[in-house]
Amino acid sequence: MCGIAGVVWQDPDRPAERAVVAPMVAAIAHRGPDGEGIELLGPAALGHRRLSIIDLSEDGHQPMSNEDGTVWVVLNGEIYNFPELRAELEAQGHRFRSRTDTEVLVHLYEEVGSALVDRLRGMFAFAIWDTKAQRLLLARDRAGQKPLHYRVDPDALRFASEPAALLADPSAPAPSFDPAALHYYLHYGYIPSPHSAFSGARKLPAAHVLEWSPGETARVRRYWEPSFSPKSRSHIEEAIEEGAAILDEAVRLRTVSDVPLGAFLSGGIDSGLIVSSLASLLPDPVRTFTIGFEEAQFDERAEARSVARLYGTEHVERVVSADAQDLLPLLVQRYGEPFADSSSIPTYRVAGVARESVTVALSGDGGDELFAGYLRHAANNTVGLWKIAPRPVRAGVRSLVSLLPQGRSAPRSPLRYLHRFVELAEQPVEERNGNMSFFFQSALLAGLYTPEFAARVADVDPLGPYRSAFRAARATREEERVLWADFSVYMPDDILTKVDIASMAHGLEARAPFLDHHLVEWAMRLPYSYKRTLSEGKHILRRLARRRLPPELVRAHKRGFSVPIDAWFRGPLLPLFRETVLAPDARCREIFDQRAIEGLLEAHLQRRHGWHHGLWAILWLELWMRWALTPQPASL
Repeated sequence: MCGIAGVVWQDPDRPAERAVVAPMVAAIAHRGPDGEGIELLGPAALGHRRLSIIDLSEDGHQPMSNEDGTVWVVLNGEIYNFPELRAELEAQGHRFRSRTDTEVLVHLYEEVGSALVDRLRGMFAFAIWDTKAQRLLLARDRAGQKPLHYRVDPDALRFASEPAALLADPSAPAPSFDPAALHYYLHYGYIPSPHSAFSGARKLPAAHVLEWSPGETARVRRYWEPSFSPKSRSHIEEAIEEGAAILDEAVRLRTVSDVPLGAFLSGGIDSGLIVSSLASLLPDPVRTFTIGFEEAQFDERAEARSVARLYGTEHVERVVSADAQDLLPLLVQRYGEPFADSSSIPTYRVAGVARESVTVALSGDGGDELFAGYLRHAANNTVGLWKIAPRPVRAGVRSLVSLLPQGRSAPRSPLRYLHRFVELAEQPVEERNGNMSFFFQSALLAGLYTPEFAARVADVDPLGPYRSAFRAARATREEERVLWADFSVYMPDDILTKVDIASMAHGLEARAPFLDHHLVEWAMRLPYSYKRTLSEGKHILRRLARRRLPPELVRAHKRGFSVPIDAWFRGPLLPLFRETVLAPDARCREIFDQRAIEGLLEAHLQRRHGWHHGLWAILWLELWMRWALTPQPASL
C-alpha cells in the first residue's frame, strides 16, 4: 500500500526531470511513510512513496524493474495471489530479487502485456513504463479500491494517487474547476468517475486500463464486467455454506502481512462477519477498532462491543467530538476534490485509532452494494404495489407523508426516504434510484445557482453517470441493474474513496474482503430473492450472521456511519459557514446566488427543513475552492 505519481513527456526526446516529479511524490508522503523512490527513464519519471507491508527489506523498494531494466512499475495496493503467479513465472525462467507482490507485475507484463490485469486478484492502482515500446500502462482494480488520477496535456501525461500530487507539479497548467463535475458533485455528494473537479483531469474508472505512448491519444478500456447470470441453482442453505467458505477464503488472503493487522468494527453485520472470520483464522485475539458518538441515535458502540465480547477481541473504541471545523481543512486537501460524505470524519478518526497499534485493517465495505442493503433497494420491492394502488389512495398517502418531518439524522434515513419514495415512485427505475440518492434535487439547485453558472451546466444531465451504469449492467432484472449502478458508481467514488483517503492519511492499509472479485462474481449470480426479501435486506448475509453474531446485532436497525452534523450546524460549524461561504470574498459566489444560500441556512436554523447535508456540501466546496484554486496550495 503506497502512493504513486509520475510524468511522461509528449516529446520522447525530452529527458525526465527530478524537479518535476519530486514535489508530486512529496505531496503524497503520508501515503507511504516508510520510504521514497524516483526513477528517471528517458521521457518518463516514476515516483513512489512506500508503506511497507510485505518484504520490509530494501529489496521491496520501488520503482521496480525486470531483470534488464526495460520494464518498470510503481504499485499502490496488494496482489493477493502473487505467490501462485510468482511460482508460474519462475517456472518460465523469470528471476526475482525480492519477496514482494510488486515484482510479479513486471514479469507478468513481459509475458502477456496489458492482459496481466485479468490474472490479478487484489486491490491496485499501478503504472508500468515499457522503455522499449515507449508505452505507459495505467490500471485500476476491479472494484476501485485504489484511486488513480491523471491528466493529458500538450506537454505531458501526469498521474498520481491523489489530486494534490497533480497540483504539486511545478510544470503543470494552473488549476481551474470543471463546471460539469461540480454540478455532479452537488447532486451526488461526490464526483463520479471518470470526471474530475479539475478541468482537463480525469479519474481512471474501476476495472479499466489506460494505454498511452507519447504523441498518441490515450486509449481507455474496461477489462472486467461480471454478469448476473447464469443464476446459481443452490438452495439457500447450500448458498449460505458456499458464501461462508468464499468469504473466509477472501479474509484469509487478506491476512498475509509482515506487519500488525486488525479490523474496523461497527454495529453492522458486515464488519461483524469479517471479525468472525478473522477470529477463526488468527492464532491471537483480533484487534478491533470502533468509533462512537455521544448522541445515542448515531452510536453503535454497544453492538460492536457485543461482537468483541463474543470473539474475545482486543477492542479499542473512541468517541468523535464536534471538531469538524478543525479537521475540515486537512480533509479537503487529502481528498483533493469536493467530497460531501460526512462519514469521512469518523472514518478518518477510526483509521487514526487503528494506526496506533496496526498497519493493516480489514473492513466490511461492499456488503450493502452486493446484497441490496440500502433503503432505496427496499423501495424497488414495493414500488410495484404502489403503482397498482388506485390514484385516490396514492394521493392520500402523499398527503399523510407530507405532514411527517423529513429525517434529519442521515441523508439515507427512513423518513427521508419515505418522502423521496412518494415523490419519485412513478418515475422510471433508473431515475427513481438515482434521484433517491441525490444530496440536492435539480429543481432546488436551479434556484441556488447564479444565472451564469446555470448556463454553463444547462446541458449536463446529472443522472448521466448513474444512468450509463444502470443501462450497461449485464442483467435483465431492474433490481440487479440498480445493484450494478451502486457497485460501479456509488461504491468506488464515495465509499471506497472515503476509506482509501481516510486510511492512507494515517499510513494505514484498509482491505475489503467482500470486494474480492471471486466473491463479487458469486454474489451477482445469486437469485435476487437471496439478497432482499420484502422485509429484509442482505437476506443471505443475515442468515449467516444469525449463525456467527450476537442476536441483538442481527436484529438492530441499520444506521450507517452517520454524523450528527444537524446539531453541528447549529453549533461549531455555524461560525465557519458564515465566515467562509457567506463571506464577501467567498469563491463559491461564482456558483451560488448568495441570498439563496442565506435562505437555505435560515430554513435550517429555524428547523423548517433539515438542510444540513446540503450545507455541508456547500461548505466543503467553498473550502476546496480556496485550497485548490490558489496558485500554490500550502502543504499540510
